[in-house]
Amino acid sequence: MKTKLRVHNLIYQYFLFRIHFQYYQYGDTLPSIDTLCREFSVSAQTVATALQRLRAEGYIDMHNGRQTRVLFRQTDEEYRAFIRQFFSGRMAAASGLARAVEMVCIPLMTEGFMRMDDKDLAYIAPFVERSGADDVLYLFCYALQKLENPLAMNLFWETSLFLGLMFISNNKEASMRKNMHVREQLEAILSLCKAGDREQVHEALLHFQGSSVKKAFQFIRHSLAPMTESEPVSFVWRIYWERPQICYGLTMRILHGIYLEEYKDAEYLPSYGKMSEKYNVSVSTVRRTIHMLNQTGAAVSVNGVGTRIFPAGVRCNLPDFQSPAVRRNLSLFLQSFEIIAYSCEEVVSSTLLSLTRGQYSQLVCVIEQHRDSGQHAFTLWHLLICIATHNPLAGIREIYSKLYGLLLWGYPLKASLPEASGSDHIIRQFSDAIFLCLCNHEPDQCGAAVREMITRLFPVAEGYLLSRGISAEELRMSPSIRLLLNTQIE
Repeated sequence: MKTKLRVHNLIYQYFLFRIHFQYYQYGDTLPSIDTLCREFSVSAQTVATALQRLRAEGYIDMHNGRQTRVLFRQTDEEYRAFIRQFFSGRMAAASGLARAVEMVCIPLMTEGFMRMDDKDLAYIAPFVERSGADDVLYLFCYALQKLENPLAMNLFWETSLFLGLMFISNNKEASMRKNMHVREQLEAILSLCKAGDREQVHEALLHFQGSSVKKAFQFIRHSLAPMTESEPVSFVWRIYWERPQICYGLTMRILHGIYLEEYKDAEYLPSYGKMSEKYNVSVSTVRRTIHMLNQTGAAVSVNGVGTRIFPAGVRCNLPDFQSPAVRRNLSLFLQSFEIIAYSCEEVVSSTLLSLTRGQYSQLVCVIEQHRDSGQHAFTLWHLLICIATHNPLAGIREIYSKLYGLLLWGYPLKASLPEASGSDHIIRQFSDAIFLCLCNHEPDQCGAAVREMITRLFPVAEGYLLSRGISAEELRMSPSIRLLLNTQIE
């Protein structure tokens, strides 16, 4: 099955949770397929597949020619047991993840609001007027769509799914929402947006995010007390679903090993069997992963010899721009650049301030070593690795570890060019600036330098990918709620 049909997993999960949370109760009618297609920006086949799965599991009654109705029955005791289990496992991670959302998603959302014109503002006005749970969700999704960055939308959606606040039904959350002054806060955001005050829009969004999540979880703790003890649930950013997750994740790990870790001094990768044992995956998974590495240009399989790799500083093969997997992941590479650009200043600063003296000295030392050897491109990598390892927030560590992995797909682009490209000067200047900022203990300036470098480098990378035949539509795929970045391995 082509993975583009797997978007139904998201829609299935969305309605499954809403049924269990009694947003939809026994006898309620679900929206029509046409309505869901418009709301989720997906095809009728995708919606139908999700609903058919719900029907097969006994949650809904669905037949041609009549409305789809909920069959699932749940007592109040079962309902409370479900949400206790759902939220009790997430409580420990909720506040940290909410803070991570403030640092990463809110700057992106601010940019989306600032790109709205009068027509956009008129379109979202009814959402503000109603200010229900769906309205807030659609409002923020609409703002993020202005960036045309599906990876950013995917991140917002995944964090929202994890926190679960969107699933609480309006009738059960009425008292909570009354105390949150949702409509008043959203009206203030729109007013600031119309005035073009970016800084104030950002502050208002931060206040809304912080206060709404805090009050929502206070309400949940109070209404469900005593909370049952359960195994803590950690946030995992699912960029890929099902089979691609394994192969793409393994590709990133091996690329990291080739450039910075265990394979950096090797000429060939270990055998399929040894890699299967090392990474605890099947030999067929290793074979597919090596095929993908060949397509990136970072390796080449030699019959009867093994898989030759191209370490840092060695010219490699040109990526296979005809490969759907390569094209999609290079699109994600570009989109990850944009997310880092909007979120890096506070993330970098907070990470550097949290380091011990030894950790800080180690970071300075490794950046100096790569700088002195001319490997300036690794300066950003080591900053991202530092964030993914040492940031105080688990949510930031998870998000930035995935962003770092996506950036690895872009290195063969530069390493495959026969001559220095226009990016070399930008990267060298950035490396020098970061080293100076670190030596002067200026964490805020480090974050600003990252943003400046990416802002300058982004159009260079985008222009190169466009010149290699990857269309603007592929780089900026049509946004949807949705936007499970579903990738197919060929």
